[in-house]
Amino acid sequence: MSLTMSQAEPESVHEGLLALPEVVEVHYTTGDADLLAHVVAKDTTDLHRITKAILAIDGVDRTSTAISLAEVIPYRPRSLLHRLANG
Repeated sequence: MSLTMSQAEPESVHEGLLALPEVVEVHYTTGDADLLAHVVAKDTTDLHRITKAILAIDGVDRTSTAISLAEVIPYRPRSLLHRLANG
């Protein structure tokens, strides 16, 4: 989920996101959004509830959601680490 937030209230946004157990990871980003939040939901109804909770956080102005349908390439640092180790 991409979040656009008020630049004047980043602490309240951070605290609000920390209070939601469904938010499992958050990154600052470049581009149109300010934050990228990895959110876990059991279905679309649950996602709607979580989205409403995030929008209720002081300082969150907008969200945009993308749903992962299927993993195409799993997280795979091993090949990169192998290449770096071997020059």
